[in-house]
Amino acid sequence: MTLEFNEFIRKPFVVEAVLITEENIASIANFVGEVQTSADGTSFIRVDPNLVPNVTRVFPGHFMTRMGDHIRCYTPKVFLDQFTEVTPPIREWVEHVNGKK
Repeated sequence: MTLEFNEFIRKPFVVEAVLITEENIASIANFVGEVQTSADGTSFIRVDPNLVPNVTRVFPGHFMTRMGDHIRCYTPKVFLDQFTEVTPPIREWVEHVNGKK
């Protein structure tokens, strides 16, 4: 028996995202953990695993995303590989794919 495969695309979803900086790191920490300082003086957030799974430290240059109550943090490379900024044509396509138009 030959299996016939069809191609599918995963339904996209929209998240809100913020770039973590030295200026906003304390505000971000309110969502994900507590600010600490490394031996070289670099600020980072020690992430509370009960708040954000799979990440232990977040540094300036990383991203935090929010979708409803779901908070996640990403390195710049992973974030930029997985997300693109929403433009009007992209929003229209996402709404169409998700059956909202």
